[in-house]
Amino acid sequence: MSVKFAAFMDRLAQSPFYQQHLSPEHKTIRDLDRIGELPLTTKDHLREAGPWNLLAAAPQDVAEYFETYGTTGPPASAWFTRADLEAGGRQILDSGLRLTNEDRLLNRFPYALSLPAHLVQQAAWQAGACILPASSRSTMTPYPRIIELLRKLNVTVITGLAREMELLAETARLLGLDSRSRSDFPHLRALGVAGELLAEPRRRHIEELWGVPTYNLYGSTETANIAAMCEHGILHVADRDFHVEVLQEDLSGPVHSGSKGRAVITTLTHEGSPLLRYLNGDIISLESLTCPCGRTGPKLNHFGRSGDRISVGDRLLEPHDIHEAVYSLPKPPIAWKTTPGGDTLLVTCEWPAGETAPVHAASLLTEHLGLPVAVRTVESGILLDRQTLLEQQVSVKPQYIEQPSPVLLGYAQQK
Repeated sequence: MSVKFAAFMDRLAQSPFYQQHLSPEHKTIRDLDRIGELPLTTKDHLREAGPWNLLAAAPQDVAEYFETYGTTGPPASAWFTRADLEAGGRQILDSGLRLTNEDRLLNRFPYALSLPAHLVQQAAWQAGACILPASSRSTMTPYPRIIELLRKLNVTVITGLAREMELLAETARLLGLDSRSRSDFPHLRALGVAGELLAEPRRRHIEELWGVPTYNLYGSTETANIAAMCEHGILHVADRDFHVEVLQEDLSGPVHSGSKGRAVITTLTHEGSPLLRYLNGDIISLESLTCPCGRTGPKLNHFGRSGDRISVGDRLLEPHDIHEAVYSLPKPPIAWKTTPGGDTLLVTCEWPAGETAPVHAASLLTEHLGLPVAVRTVESGILLDRQTLLEQQVSVKPQYIEQPSPVLLGYAQQK
């Protein structure tokens, strides 16, 4: 590993950003055991550097360019050589999806400047599978057409955001089909999801919706696939390509083994725009284990982005806490949002048409989270307009946790 790290540091020296970011003493470090002596890289660093200062390969060696999609501030850039793309495909092939040349994969990730769709396509090509580039951000592939494609082309694997899997299942229902039925979708065998927090209860919920295994991929546009889920539901770090650290909240040092903290990623094999100790904004933990699948990478637990945490009373809730609670309800809502309101967490929910909220939903969530929860049930169509699922609309990335508004705060205080 030290040899690989030394080669990584040599590549890093070609990056104009790291030429300035590292001191002369830093540049002499070649032992991975000393990585803690090197400075962190933040997303603000990447944004300020701009694309060309992050490029560490010759321009003629770059195969693709990507940018992060954010709601605030300029995007962060990522360059990928052909070897980087092939590595990303290999990382996906190491997941429980186990793609083969007999698969027909419907790729629902956006074919845009974001990375996942392109790496899934690369993985499919490497496996010899047939790819259906059904971008969720295109009016050419609205939800009804996706259902049609799934059926007429005998699709075996779907990839996309977790929310896309829920919305496609609802679209199938609106069209008189059952996403769990092997007579309606006889060839489907697996789902692959990425780009969203996926608590275990939500993964099980999606599996129940479709009746097939669901595998998670964890990464980002800046880094590619840091971890992939195996057949046993374990998210394994791709330790051939990444060195992952978990730091304390104040970044003063590593956490104890198995404890959660701030994720710090070093892209050991990336050529285009390598990253040293990248503070990606996520809260994670790492666990060493012997997995029946035989993979050696540690188990990664993802708790969500630090910026999405919310305070309720004297409690700081991780996004994972909320997702786990909501999807642990006897019947999860088809759409939901949370808003902190003083000492009470307000969860606004819409249940599938014709269904009512589970009895004592508020008390169940209160018990699960250990703090007061108020549940506001809204009529069908308030949070999810089903008519748009049947129209030529592009999808949008969902938002589950929002800052409080005066109206919702007042409601929570009344409760």
